[in-house]
Amino acid sequence: MSDYPFERTATVYPAGTILQVKAFGFVTHYGISTGYGTVIHTSARFGRVEETDMADFSQGKSVKAVHLSAGISGAELVARARSRKGDRYNVLINNCEHFVTWVMEGKGRSAQLGPLDARRLSRD
Repeated sequence: MSDYPFERTATVYPAGTILQVKAFGFVTHYGISTGYGTVIHTSARFGRVEETDMADFSQGKSVKAVHLSAGISGAELVARARSRKGDRYNVLINNCEHFVTWVMEGKGRSAQLGPLDARRLSRD
């Protein structure tokens, strides 16, 4: 087995690509590809923002690329995401969707939470 994450995954997504997997039911888990076979994401399992290999991110489920326009380069998105490594996970104020929207737009929001999103009224 290789020491390099990009050699252990079937698909290496370009840096800054938003990735999603179905977690359970209608809940979707999001992360940001680094371009090297790793993904930066936050989850209850890790309790914080982490950079993991694709297998840890997907947990054996199929991964889908989400095509969004951020107006900044993929490398800059990865740098912004890495700047949040270690931030604590909180389902209501810092879940994976909050994290990805913050990296993309500068404001953390979670459409999946709807009216339960504690950050939707904040200014970030």
